[in-house]
Amino acid sequence: MAKSPLNHRHIAISTPVVQDWIQTSSEIKFQEEFQEGVPAEDIICSDFYVNGFQNSNYILWRADNISGISCTLNLTIDKLNTNKLLLDINEGERFIILRKGAHTLTLSNVFSISIQKQKGDMYKGKCSIQLNYLLPASGIDFSHKPVCHLVKDKIKYTEVSAVNNRKSRMVQIDDKTVTLKNVHILIEGFIEVKLKKQNGTFFSTHVYFDEILSVWLCLSENSKVECELASSHCECFVFKKQQKRNYSFVAVVSLCLNVMAIEDAVICINSKDLQSRDEL
Repeated sequence: MAKSPLNHRHIAISTPVVQDWIQTSSEIKFQEEFQEGVPAEDIICSDFYVNGFQNSNYILWRADNISGISCTLNLTIDKLNTNKLLLDINEGERFIILRKGAHTLTLSNVFSISIQKQKGDMYKGKCSIQLNYLLPASGIDFSHKPVCHLVKDKIKYTEVSAVNNRKSRMVQIDDKTVTLKNVHILIEGFIEVKLKKQNGTFFSTHVYFDEILSVWLCLSENSKVECELASSHCECFVFKKQQKRNYSFVAVVSLCLNVMAIEDAVICINSKDLQSRDEL
């Protein structure tokens, strides 16, 4: 029996085709401000009387859990049975000799003010202490360098330029004149930052970033722009600026991107006439 060949056939395949492709780098810098402390002020007023039967120092004021305090001390000594009063600053760190009358002192980095008592001495008077200090605004240990990494699967790329209003320019590529279109792409994402608390524990937070990337591509009105992350690097720093109480958190994200112009195309494949073979 005569064998008839298969009919000549066409196969059509729809597939995305890359029209143009460039690799470009983008460095994104962003900054957050952390307040070291909230300024606070207290005024303490009191009368004091130290009799001859007291053996220990007479404490005018002492701080238990706040450091870096500055103060203005107004001390009036009305009566004393000796020729001087010895003021003890920071539990023996410094001594100031005072005599009867009114005195004004400005002190910094102070945590304790007391009258040193000698056996048989007697003092009577009044004092007011104006305290200036910073209340902690956060529990972050700013002396510890933070650790950060880029959350790669959450990066989003969106073309924000108008398709019908892209700028054009003519360039020579391989001795051919090519029209390139200017495309603007919004890059959005966030990094995860691990910070150390003052109690020694760690916590993580997300810091958002965005950037507009401008590239030139060979593409048509039917093309779509796609981005692919080739490589990345992330680093962050915390430092205190001069003349400022706040700490600055600065992150630098470096991205290497493949930017492609893609258009759907139909590929046709022509088949040849085929003869069947004998069955084995």
